[in-house]
Amino acid sequence: MGIMTKQTSIQSKVRFTGKGLHCGRIVHLDVLPAKADTGIVFHRNDDPAAEPIQAHAFNITSTALSTTIGLGPSSVSTIEHLMAAFAGLGISNAIVRLNAPEVPIMDGSSKPFVKKLMTAGIRELDKAQKIWKVIKPFEIREGDQFIRIEPSRRQRYQCSIDFPFHMIGKQSVDYWASTENFIRVANARTFCHIKDVNMMKEQGLALGGSLENAIVISDDGLLNAEGLRSQEEFAEHKLLDLIGDMALLGAPFLGDVKVHKPGHALTAKFTKALLENESEYLEAMFISPFVRPKEHVSTASQVFRPAWANLG
Repeated sequence: MGIMTKQTSIQSKVRFTGKGLHCGRIVHLDVLPAKADTGIVFHRNDDPAAEPIQAHAFNITSTALSTTIGLGPSSVSTIEHLMAAFAGLGISNAIVRLNAPEVPIMDGSSKPFVKKLMTAGIRELDKAQKIWKVIKPFEIREGDQFIRIEPSRRQRYQCSIDFPFHMIGKQSVDYWASTENFIRVANARTFCHIKDVNMMKEQGLALGGSLENAIVISDDGLLNAEGLRSQEEFAEHKLLDLIGDMALLGAPFLGDVKVHKPGHALTAKFTKALLENESEYLEAMFISPFVRPKEHVSTASQVFRPAWANLG
C-alpha cells in the first residue's frame, strides 16, 4: 500500500487487550473509524476530565523509555508501536480510546495491532491526503547518534545500531515504505538487557514486562527459548520505533531518512525541529490519486493474506 493519496480510516471498530509494559495493568484499547481530517486522536476513558490528545510531535511530553504524548495533566505513553501500525498501513484517521495511561505492549511488536487493523479493513475517505515533501536536507546529531532526512520521490529508512552486547553488536536495515516491507518490520519485538529489567523494576517500571512481550538478553546470550524472529530483529525493532515516532509529523512524508543509533529522544527532537522550520525544509503536497477499483476496503483476506505467511 505504501503512502496513500487519499485519507483513510478503518472500516470497523477493533479492540486490543493486554498489559501496560510499565504500569503492569490490564489495558483495554479500542480503535474506531474517524472522519477525514481527524488525524489520530487518543481519548482516556479512565479520566473524565481528560481532553482528547492529538498524536503530534508538538504534544510529546516525555521520551523516557517510550514516547508519551499529553495535553494538560492527561497523557498516554508507549504509543510508538500502535503509531507505527497506523503509519505502515497508511491509516491517517482513527479514534483511540483506552482505560489507562499506557498503550498495551501486546507481544512487544506491532504485529498484533497490524493483524487486527487489517482484518477490520482500511477504508479510503473522499479527501486528499496531505504529504510532506522534503525539499532540503535536515540533520540532528548528538555525539555519535544522528538522524538525517534528504529529498526523495519515495519514503526510505536506512537505520543502523551499535550495542556493546555480543548478541546484538552492529546491525543495519534498509527499508523502502510498502505494506509488505512494513509487515516484516512490524514483527520485530522490543528488547533489553536483564540488568536493565532488574533496574527498572526496582524503580517501579516494567511491571508488565516478561519474556512474552520482549526479547531479553544477558551477558551469556538470549533468554527467550523461542529465539529471534529474524537475524536483524534488533535493528528492525529500532526501525519500527522510528517509524512510529516519525508518524508524529502529522502526515506521511516523501524523503530518505538515515539514522544511526536511533532513540525516542533524538527522534522527538528531530520531528519538532523539522516542523518548527517547516517553511525551509518541507512542502505540503497533495497527489492526484491513482485509479483504483470501486471496492476500497482492504482486508487481510482480500489483499494481504500472503504477506502474513511468514508470521504464523
